[in-house]
Amino acid sequence: MKIITDIIVYILLGALLSWFFYYYKYKDLIGGFTGGTIVGLLGSVLGVLLLHRPIMAILDFLKNGMYISNVDLFTGILSGYFALYVYNKINHDKPRKDY
Repeated sequence: MKIITDIIVYILLGALLSWFFYYYKYKDLIGGFTGGTIVGLLGSVLGVLLLHRPIMAILDFLKNGMYISNVDLFTGILSGYFALYVYNKINHDKPRKDY
């Protein structure tokens, strides 16, 4: 059951970060909101896998109480945001058009 909770939290992190770029910052992401959700999900997972230990050592005092299940929210949000930021720059930082 804990693995299912982890997967749901990662998907929600990806969707939240995609919403932030697509609707709040009004950026044109390749694939729209869904493409941004996938990139945000992958960025969150990879970021937690690669950056969990260094960020845990540096920001240990922030991490106490910032977990949902086994997912480190701070690291997931930070790395997912970075993935969507790079994804947006690949698309030349174009504002989104309404069709």
